[in-house]
This record gives sequence, structure tokens and C-alpha cells, in this order.
Amino acid sequence: MKKTGLLIGGMSVILLVVFVIVLWPKSAHKDDSSHSDGKLTIVASTNVYVEVAKTVAGDKANVSAIISKQSVSPEDYEPTNDVAKKVAHANIALGNGLGYDAWLNKLSKSSKSTKLLLASDMLNKDSKANPHLWNDPDNMIQVAQKLADELSKKDPDNKAYYQQNAQAYQEKLKPVTDKVAELKEKTQNKSVFETESVYEYMLKNLGLNIVGDDFAEAVAEDTDPTPAVLKEVQNALKAHKVDFVVQNTQTTGGDVSKLVKLAKQESIPVVNVTETSPDKTSYVDWKLSELNQIEKALS
Repeated sequence: MKKTGLLIGGMSVILLVVFVIVLWPKSAHKDDSSHSDGKLTIVASTNVYVEVAKTVAGDKANVSAIISKQSVSPEDYEPTNDVAKKVAHANIALGNGLGYDAWLNKLSKSSKSTKLLLASDMLNKDSKANPHLWNDPDNMIQVAQKLADELSKKDPDNKAYYQQNAQAYQEKLKPVTDKVAELKEKTQNKSVFETESVYEYMLKNLGLNIVGDDFAEAVAEDTDPTPAVLKEVQNALKAHKVDFVVQNTQTTGGDVSKLVKLAKQESIPVVNVTETSPDKTSYVDWKLSELNQIEKALS
């Protein structure tokens, strides 16, 4: 998804953190390690991670998402004062990392009792790695296990419960991992072009050859692809060196729309994906809807 106003947004978060540190009651900096009902409190940056947290923590924690609507971009999000207080009061702040929800890092520093857990750290990702980690179900399974380990430390009496729930999450994602395994048998020697590098982890997991990745990276970084890069993709589509196209429907217009139109003119299937999770849709349903499109495109 295109990134705009990052410098201004970053400054806003810094000022907000200073405000919360100064005005937030001192009691919030103590180890207020549970909600008024005695349960742990977890805040997640997006609904993708809140689903993991709710499954693993079960009824032993109060879990909520800061961003729960698909229309809100985590990269451009500017937290309110209420959100800053919510993070400062949480036991665990769960996010993606790699700059995707950088505001969560800053807000977590305003509380000595808030433990920041980032998927990128759990997965030992390099700082230059693609931030769209959730598009590999194996990544999400590892995040669930790491979260269970952290909860087990904070609440050792319920360690077995958290570990069991992490395994349950893995089973929950089995329809997705099974579909990926099934599709791998059909993706051998197949090539794909994605309009933006949001779906890279899944495509690589499927063993597909990605064409025009310089174009996809340029769109992700909110820059214009060079004429040479654009020409390369156009030639690949016209020569039918691409078996299908993956379009992030949340970033359209300009060169993206032109290439999607060209693909359709060449009768090349177009698979529609989204960067952020559709409202009121589970991770499994979301990923299966995309994988089913790929299966149809390859048939």
C-alpha cells in the first residue's frame, strides 16, 4: 500500500508519546499487569494479529485491536491520545514490525510495563525484509507459538492452556496450509506478476516465479516505475510469459490499471487480493478466497 506523510505522522506520534508520558498517571508505569478483572491485557496493531492473540490467550486475557477496519492503512495511521493510553496500560502490545506499524513501537515506550512483541522479531527478519509477513501462514503459526511462550512467562499457572491454544491455532490454519500444499503441485514452472509486493510471501511459498518485481517494489514504495521496468512487464504480458496476475485492489490507478487492463486483453487471469484483512472476515476465509482464485487461474 502506498506510503504518504510518514515524516509528519512520525512526528505526531513522538509528540503524542511525550504527552502521554507527562500526563498519564504514574500508576500506569507500575506493573499493573492485569485488567480490573485480573486478566492480562493485549493490544494488537491490526485485526490480523488480534485474531492470533484471541486464539492463543483465550479467556485468560482481554484482547483488542487498534485498527479493525480494512479502510485504515497501518502505515499511515496516526494514533489518538486514547489509543496511546490504551497501549501504555497493556501488558503486551503485539504488532508486525518492519515499519508497517512503527507508531506502536513509539507508543510502547511510554510504559515500563508494556511488553512489545513484533512478528518481525519473532521471525528474525532482516530490517529490509518485506513487511507483509501475514501472507505466509507458517509465519502466523510461529507468531502464535512465540506469543504462547511469552504468555506462559507472564502467567505460568496457565502455561499448558496457552501452549494448547497455540497448537489449536495451527490446526485452525490447516485449511490454508493444506491448500498451499495442494497448489504447489500445480505451480511448477509457472510465472506470476504482482502489481505490488504485498503478496510476495505467499507467491514464493507456492513456488511461483515472480516477474516484474521491480515494478511491484516501486508501487509499494510509492514511486513511479521507470519506463524500462514498465516496458519489461508489458512485454512479458504480451508474450504470455505470465500465467496470471495478482492485483492488490487497494492500490489502483495509473500504471497498475494499465497493466491489469493489458492482462485482461491478453486473456491472462487476474487474481484480486487485499493488503489488509476484509472487515469481519477470518484469516482462514481471507486467505482461502485468494488461494481459490489462484487455483481457478491455473486450471
